[in-house]
Amino acid sequence: MTLREKAELAERAARASGAMLEKHDPFKVKRKSENDFVTEMDFKSEALIREMLLTACPEDAFFGEETGGEMSAEGRWVVDPIDGTSNFMRGHRLYTISIAYQFKGELAVGCVYCPGTDELFLAVKGEGATLNGRPIRVSGTSNPRDALVHLGFGHRIPVNRERTLRVFPTLLKAVSDVRRSGTAAYDLCCVADGRSDGYVELGLNLYDYAAGCVILTEAGGTVSGWEDGEDGLATGNVIATNGILHEAIRRALI
Repeated sequence: MTLREKAELAERAARASGAMLEKHDPFKVKRKSENDFVTEMDFKSEALIREMLLTACPEDAFFGEETGGEMSAEGRWVVDPIDGTSNFMRGHRLYTISIAYQFKGELAVGCVYCPGTDELFLAVKGEGATLNGRPIRVSGTSNPRDALVHLGFGHRIPVNRERTLRVFPTLLKAVSDVRRSGTAAYDLCCVADGRSDGYVELGLNLYDYAAGCVILTEAGGTVSGWEDGEDGLATGNVIATNGILHEAIRRALI
């Protein structure tokens, strides 16, 4: 199966999961840790996606947020069955299904679907990124004072929360405005689509950002860590921008 075919498979799985989640019955919620929750629908979504992907691609491995899986493999699906569980369980419309495909350690396919807005973001490495089939591109904003930046507060890990709160005033002064959607995947896609100019957050997990980062980079954006020379895809400390504003936003976080 080609990467393009895997992307089409990811789209089918994401849409199937989204249709199920939009029609859900009342569900149970459990607390995973401080400020972190999981619902039975997270598990149902992950099971549905896993079955669809591995039935079509039995040679691939799978890693999901809720049930784990293979830590490495030549071909591996990386899935967040509901990114933005807190939004989903409270009835907010911004939650996403995030599906990435990794080949020989490189992120090669990204699919992010927001059922509440019916937006399907898709990208294959080297082929660009689309929103509902329409090519997308990052913004051309060059002045930080005109920039709209999405910010996650790293609220589940105290040291990340405190660091974010410490730099927040500097970031707010450096840009036009900030947003927080509650889903990292959607934030990354907003930057990819040019409706926003940057996104920053500490302590993300691979399943949080894998698909969104493929979409962002294929749309012309840049991803790095917070520190000079830091690999944000390795540490989960992510700065994602339209590229033009990257250093200006990174300096505002020092």
